[in-house]
Amino acid sequence: MSADDELDAQLDHLLGAGTDPESVLGAFEQAPSLLAVCEGPDLVITALNEAARQVYGDRVGVEVATALRGAAAEIAAWTEHTYRTAEPVHGRIWHRAPVEDGGTEAWLSFSLVPSLAPDGSVRGVVSQAVDVTEQVRTRARAERRSQELQHRLDLARDNLVSLHDALLPEGLPLAPGVQLAARYLLAEDGARAGGDWFDAIALPDGRIVLVVGDVVGHGVRATVAMGELRTLFEERVRAGGDLVAALELLEGRTTRVPQARAATVCAALLDPAAGTLTYCTAGHPPPLVVSAAGEATYLPVTGSGALGSGLPFVLGEHRIALDDIVLLYSDGLVERPGRTPVQNTLDLARVAAETVRLDARAGDRPDEHPVQRLARTAVEQLIAAAGYDDDITLLAAARVRLPEPLEMTVPAFPDTLRAVRQNLGDWLAGLGVGQIDELALQHAVGELVSNSVEHAYEPERSRQEAVVSVTARLLPGGVVEIEVADRGTWRRPGPAGGRGRGLAMASGFSDDLSVSHDEHGTRAVLRQRPSTPVDLLKGSATAASVPSEPMELHQDGGVVQVRGALDHRCADELRRRLSHATRGGTIGVVVDLGGVTHLGSAGVQVLYDEMIPRRSNGAGLVLVAPPGSPAQHVLELVRLPYAAEHGDPRPT
Repeated sequence: MSADDELDAQLDHLLGAGTDPESVLGAFEQAPSLLAVCEGPDLVITALNEAARQVYGDRVGVEVATALRGAAAEIAAWTEHTYRTAEPVHGRIWHRAPVEDGGTEAWLSFSLVPSLAPDGSVRGVVSQAVDVTEQVRTRARAERRSQELQHRLDLARDNLVSLHDALLPEGLPLAPGVQLAARYLLAEDGARAGGDWFDAIALPDGRIVLVVGDVVGHGVRATVAMGELRTLFEERVRAGGDLVAALELLEGRTTRVPQARAATVCAALLDPAAGTLTYCTAGHPPPLVVSAAGEATYLPVTGSGALGSGLPFVLGEHRIALDDIVLLYSDGLVERPGRTPVQNTLDLARVAAETVRLDARAGDRPDEHPVQRLARTAVEQLIAAAGYDDDITLLAAARVRLPEPLEMTVPAFPDTLRAVRQNLGDWLAGLGVGQIDELALQHAVGELVSNSVEHAYEPERSRQEAVVSVTARLLPGGVVEIEVADRGTWRRPGPAGGRGRGLAMASGFSDDLSVSHDEHGTRAVLRQRPSTPVDLLKGSATAASVPSEPMELHQDGGVVQVRGALDHRCADELRRRLSHATRGGTIGVVVDLGGVTHLGSAGVQVLYDEMIPRRSNGAGLVLVAPPGSPAQHVLELVRLPYAAEHGDPRPT
C-alpha cells in the first residue's frame, strides 16, 4: 500500500469512510488556531498549518526539541510529556515576547492530546494553540484596576481608622486616688470602625468622670457622630460633673443627628475621697465592680433608655472600697460570636475575678499596674476564647490610696542629677505617667536642677548649705506639680546665648513654669498634665468568628416572625421589610423576636425607628421577646418596650 493509500485509510478510520480528504486538509490548513502534528519517538513535526508556520516557521521534518528552542522550549516539554504519559494537556499559556525583527508580543493557550495508533499505542501528539492575547490583556487591565480599587479601599480604611483614632483620647488623665487603664480593639474589618467611644475627665475637685458609648452603625457617619457626642459630653460634664445634664445635651442632639439615635452610653462619676460611684446606664451594659478579694458584681441598670428614647436619665450609686476596680465596656465585649449574652456576661465577670485573685496571690508586680493588667487580660482572654466581630472598648478605674509626694534634698553637685532622675522616674512610673510625658518632665526638672547646681551658690558655700530640694505632688484635676528650690542667690539671665537657656527649655517642656526668688533663695514651680497611655489596637481576631445565622422574616397576617442575626449586615433589609409589613407605619404589626440569635445596635435602631409611629397613632410595631431570649436581654437593656408573649396587653 502506498503512503497516500495509507493516509486515506487513516482518514477513513478517523473521519468515516467517504470523507473528502482534500476538504479536511483544507480545513486544517486554513484553521485560525495553530495546529501541529508530531509523530514517532523523536516527535518529528509532520504537519503544520499556515497559522503555525507563521509562528514556528516551516519546521516540518524537524524534531520538536530542535525546532522549538529558547523561549519556545516549554512547548517542546509539554509535547514530550503528552507523548510519554499519554495524558492530554490543556490550557497551558505560552508568552511570546516581542523581538527586534518585528515579531509582536502574544499569549497562546495550548492544548495537546496524544495521537493513538489502531492498536491503542501512542503514535504522536497533536497540538492546538489559540491566540488569547486580548483576553490576557483584558484580564491584566482588570487586575490592575482591581489592585487600584483595592489600594483606594485600603487607603479609605486607613483614613477612616486614623479619623476614628484622632477622635478618641490619646491618653487618660491622672487623678489622686485613682488609677486608669483603657483598651480599644478595632473591628477586624477596618471599614466597620466608628461606633465605640470612651473618655475619662479629671475634674478640678478630684472627682473623675468615666464614660463609654456606642453609636449605631459603622463607617464615616458613625465615626463623625461618635466624635460629636464625645466632644459635647466632655464640654458639658466638665462644668461640675453633672452626668444628667451632659446626657440630656446628647439626647437633644438626636433630633438633628439621626446617627445619634439609639446610641447607648454608660457614664459614671467616681469620687475617690468619698468612695462613691454615681452612674447612669442609658441603654448600655452596666458597670462591673471587682473587689480586691476577686468578687465581681454587675451593678443594677438604672432604667434609662438609649439616646432618643425620651426616657429620663436616672442615676444609681454604689460604694467603692479601696482597691476596687470599676469596668465600663462596650457591647462588643459581651456579644462575642457563638456565645449567648448571658454566657458572655458571665465570661467577663469570671475572667475579671480570676485576674484579680491571681494578682492578689502574686503580690506587687512593678512592671504593670493591676488595673492595666486586668484591662489587658480581660480583652485578650475573651477574644481568644470566642473571637470578635465588633469594636471592643474597655475602660477600667481602680480606687487606690493617695500617692505620697516625692520629697528629696540633694547636694548642689553635678553628679546628684542622676539621683534626682532616678527618684523622679520611679515616682512618675508609680502614677502611670506615659513615656513621652515622663521624658518631658525629666528634661524640665533636669534643667532646673542644673541651673541651681551651676549658678545658685558661690564656691565658698559649704556642702551642708549648698543644697537643692525637689518636691513633686499630684494635684486634683490631674496636674503634676514639681518644685525645685535652692537657698542660693538669684542671678538674672545673661544675654541671649548665655545663661537663661535652661529656664526657657524647662518652660518649653511644661504646661506652666513660674520662678520666684527672695533673700532665702530661688523657687521654680512647673506644672504639667501628663497622661496614661491608651492601648488603641488593630488586628485580626485570635479565634475564628462563628458565622452569623442569616436573617429570615416570615409574615402570617398581623404577625411577623424574625429569626437569625439582626445586625449591620441586614439592617437595611429589615427596615424595608418592616416598613412594608406596617404599610409605612399605618397599621400595627406584632414582631416576634423569639428566634433572633443576635440583636445588634443597628437592629435596635431599626426597631426603634419603626416603633415611633405607635407613639402617636397606635400603629407601628409591638415587639415580642420571650423571657431569657437574646432579644429580651437587649431590649431590657436599651429600654425598648416589649411583650413577653403574644397577646400580652402590657408591654414592659
